[in-house]
Amino acid sequence: MSTVTDRRLRRQAHNAKRYAGTYRAIPKMDWERLVEEDFGHPQWATLYPLNSKGAPVGLLPPRLACKLFRDAVFMIESSEANPKYLQDKLPESAHKFYKKKQWRKQLFEAARRVTCRLAKGKGFANNCTGEELFVHILLSSAFELGWNRSRAEWEQLPECDKDRDFNRVARLGANEEIASLYRGESAADSSRFKEWFKAHKKDETSMTDHFLHEVDLSAAPEEHEEEEEEA
Repeated sequence: MSTVTDRRLRRQAHNAKRYAGTYRAIPKMDWERLVEEDFGHPQWATLYPLNSKGAPVGLLPPRLACKLFRDAVFMIESSEANPKYLQDKLPESAHKFYKKKQWRKQLFEAARRVTCRLAKGKGFANNCTGEELFVHILLSSAFELGWNRSRAEWEQLPECDKDRDFNRVARLGANEEIASLYRGESAADSSRFKEWFKAHKKDETSMTDHFLHEVDLSAAPEEHEEEEEEA
């Protein structure tokens, strides 16, 4: 075995151990493919059904699930084009972390996982604090982003009286720790922010429930830069 190959294998083994229990150990989703294929054209009325009384079976009714999904895609694309778009929506204590390239990349990946779970009909099944942060931002921005952007998609979906009840969804789906950061009630502990992308549930099923396509989990973890560049 060549020296170069031996070094690469040792580095991959080191990364697999170092990133165990975090999403850095899981292959990244093919976001460009997902966008191009429109995430498999989610059937919102089937994924988020209403019961016989016209109320949502789960947290989200179909129209709201569709709207939040499209908002999430819009926010991700806007943040990729201009990172400050998302930074302005973060709690002030997270700004210095967002300026670090690797932390910011992990937050974008967390946002993509949230978006893909919505497209799979899983609602908000957050599995790390970074995902909970993006859900908070998504729900807080729902009124501001309006309904017209995705009208063509949700207009034909079944309607219910919970469609625009953002407060209900925020109350049931938001994270109190994240909310406390926005209120300035929680200290900005650097160690906590660095743990935001560690999975709450580390089993394979929980860490791969966002994939819309089959994924090869035997693939080596992505190699990450040691130095974090400032935005």
